[in-house]
Amino acid sequence: MQIFISWSGDMSKRSAEILRDWLPYMNPTISPFVSSQDISKGERGLNKIADRLQECSFGIVCVTRDNQSAPWINFESGALSRELGESSLIPFLIDMQVKDLSSGPLTQFQATDSSHEEDVLAMVKSINSKCETKVEAERLQTTFDRFWGDLTSQLTIARERNASPGGPQREVSDVLDELVKLVREQSTRIGSLEKSVGEATSTVSSYTINDPKDVRITAGAEDATKTGSRVRGCASMARKIVGSENIQRLILHSSEVELHCTTEGTSRVHEVNHQLARLAADREVSITVFGSDGDLVKYHPPF
Repeated sequence: MQIFISWSGDMSKRSAEILRDWLPYMNPTISPFVSSQDISKGERGLNKIADRLQECSFGIVCVTRDNQSAPWINFESGALSRELGESSLIPFLIDMQVKDLSSGPLTQFQATDSSHEEDVLAMVKSINSKCETKVEAERLQTTFDRFWGDLTSQLTIARERNASPGGPQREVSDVLDELVKLVREQSTRIGSLEKSVGEATSTVSSYTINDPKDVRITAGAEDATKTGSRVRGCASMARKIVGSENIQRLILHSSEVELHCTTEGTSRVHEVNHQLARLAADREVSITVFGSDGDLVKYHPPF
């Protein structure tokens, strides 16, 4: 069974790679995918990720205190939940407890505390139950007991490496510059991956709306499905909430509304953030907002 392991940030990435190597001990048929390890040189990374999102039967999201609100984590969680369903997606908490999860989209999933042995065992049993070739319960318990120490010791090292209390202090300006760079990189990754997923699934026509009176069909004829109706309805409501005068472009994908806003529109989006989040959940359509400079402003998953 193929498992997609999502990460964002150094500690999360190291933890994802640890899980990637550890999980196959539990059941040899498990084949985890981590983008940092499983994309060959020269291969188009985002297309590979999009393909794996389609192929995987289970998803694990490596969550830390720092990344639980990161756009990339929430995007991949949304994409995985659409493909797999909530029961097949598990937030794997690295340096936090379940009660520490913020009131974001990840709270609706059954999270696993990586430092809690019974929690991790329950996750392993859940994964094993979805494998075509299942490991017998007693043998699974024995295998888990044998390798649990390896997992917890490696995760402890990953947490301690991230803390680095004795290291040199960085200038605030350096930290801010790095944060801006990371947000821009995530914006590019999300935009490109949405495009790749859209091309792979292509279940609903794509539209570009530059003006409320001007609708240009960019791919295929209008598909009068319920999904298409939800997307168009969501776009209409989003335009009303933000204000058409604040939107430069409004692009409709298979299950997403993409807003490109003016500077004034960006400010307006922050004011009506909760309305947009509720709209995305009610319509089951993700809403992605970009500023006039093309940087990601907000991402609301469809739940």
